[in-house]
Amino acid sequence: MSNTVTGYNRTQIVLHWAIAALLVFQFVGNDAIVEVYELINKGQTVESLPILVRGHVLLGILILILAIWRVFLRLTRGAPDAPATESAALKVVAKFTHIILYAAIFIMPLSGIGAWFGGQAIADTVHTTFKFVFIASIALHFIGAVYQQHVLKTNIIKRMTKAE
Repeated sequence: MSNTVTGYNRTQIVLHWAIAALLVFQFVGNDAIVEVYELINKGQTVESLPILVRGHVLLGILILILAIWRVFLRLTRGAPDAPATESAALKVVAKFTHIILYAAIFIMPLSGIGAWFGGQAIADTVHTTFKFVFIASIALHFIGAVYQQHVLKTNIIKRMTKAE
């Protein structure tokens, strides 16, 4: 069945890029929260949290909220089909990559919340380990978009830069 949506709307595009920008901050500011988290796990008291730590926690929660909104829009509005000229193998890779990305934008904040507010060791392990899967899927997503745009000439990046 063909999808009637030919592009993303402005809200979907803004959510995509807002989450991407917030993720950059999360990875750049990661060291500060790891440091404080390790001190807390050793039983040390942390008088005041550095801005990067507070930012990491708050922006993680914001990413979760934006992700819920993004998935809601995708379910209610839809998303454009893959380019017609895309091979079946690339469609499978793209679909798998998107599944991992969507899972990650929920797993990372939820496990972070469980580790930070709940002190759950398993949540910390999931959060710490899954970040590598997340980084790999982001890299694959980026490389795939650039490959589609410049090698296959599908003009796919336009879908996430210009509203329908």
